[in-house]
Amino acid sequence: MTTAAAPSLRFRLPGSWVALDPRDADTAHAHSARIAREIIGPADDAAALRRRVQSGLDDASAAAREASAHLLLMCREIAPGVPTPVAISVHTPVEVTPTVGTAPEAVMRAFTASLPHTAERDLETATRTDAAGSAVLRLHSVTAQLIEEDGSTVTQNRLVARYWYTVPGRKQVALVNMTTPLGDIPHAMLRFFDAIVAASSWSEPVSG
Repeated sequence: MTTAAAPSLRFRLPGSWVALDPRDADTAHAHSARIAREIIGPADDAAALRRRVQSGLDDASAAAREASAHLLLMCREIAPGVPTPVAISVHTPVEVTPTVGTAPEAVMRAFTASLPHTAERDLETATRTDAAGSAVLRLHSVTAQLIEEDGSTVTQNRLVARYWYTVPGRKQVALVNMTTPLGDIPHAMLRFFDAIVAASSWSEPVSG
């Protein structure tokens, strides 16, 4: 007996990225430290800034673990010499009911209608977009993080964008979470995130 495997998301990411299992906390933390060092540099007087970048990536890793993500992608640089602290987590699809059929727009309508009755936040930011084979809904927030540095507290703004994709051929949506500590430039980073979504696609299901 053969069964159709679920399709999986594929990303065409610019630059250099590290793919991790977010359940491995030690490895994720080591990569956060390495990326922060590559972005900021090793100078002693840059230690505080390194901690801010690493803190943002560590928080993204922790959030991915808590939400049972199965893939975490960390950006080292988006182009040669352009390091950018971004983390992307990919989550297991969830069922949407009730829906009429599996067409992307039908599934998205049912999902959107259900949102006011869920714990999902930032509904006022809802923005529709699309990817190959999917209808996509984006929600985002900018929140202040408090970071302890040498006995004082520093505030850093963190941008989190949550993209809900309809899954081709299924009554499901899948969450892709994109995070950066560059929350002071949210519009630029959201354009970058939207471009990643626009270039993403689903693999063809295979029989197994």
